[in-house]
Amino acid sequence: MKIVAASGTIALGLGAACWVAQGPLPGDVATTQALQALLGARPTWALALTKSAVLPAVGVTLAAGMALGWWVRGKQGAVAAVFAYGLALMTDTILRAAIFVVRPAEPLVAVAAPSTSSGLPSTFGLVYGAIFGVSLLADAGASRAGWPVRLVATLALIIGGAARVVLGGHWTSQMIASVALGLLFALLALRATGRLARFRSV
Repeated sequence: MKIVAASGTIALGLGAACWVAQGPLPGDVATTQALQALLGARPTWALALTKSAVLPAVGVTLAAGMALGWWVRGKQGAVAAVFAYGLALMTDTILRAAIFVVRPAEPLVAVAAPSTSSGLPSTFGLVYGAIFGVSLLADAGASRAGWPVRLVATLALIIGGAARVVLGGHWTSQMIASVALGLLFALLALRATGRLARFRSV
């Protein structure tokens, strides 16, 4: 319950702040500039990774999330990853139609691929938070070693988020808000699939 409240609070609080400010929050510009100074403004790996949250490459990402979910929670974890992904896509469509938040722009930071679409939510953040959040937040079964899976999921979120920020696609605050919302969807999916499994066993 505490994780649900924390994820929802972060997503709502940061999301509202980004929408009201319509620009970078404190620390956003400095973080992006630091990453670009360290990694370059258009790292090849970041350009490739950013495509992994949209079709057709997202199919591979979803399969990886299902495999990690299965390792931690069996069939429930695999199904929850798919359910969470569906929630992320639906919410992304709704929020993009309802709100607009300014993306990073030059000359503040370098932008690899300028876009006029809303910077919030980040489709990448929602999808990665939802898919990998399942294996990150699920309770590991007694016979399964969950920590390596959680490490992989955590690294996916950190590296994926850094990829979008270093390319100037989103501010760090926008990525954190989007990932937090994705994690909330992962928790909801885990609860829903857990209840369904208990219902079917009755």
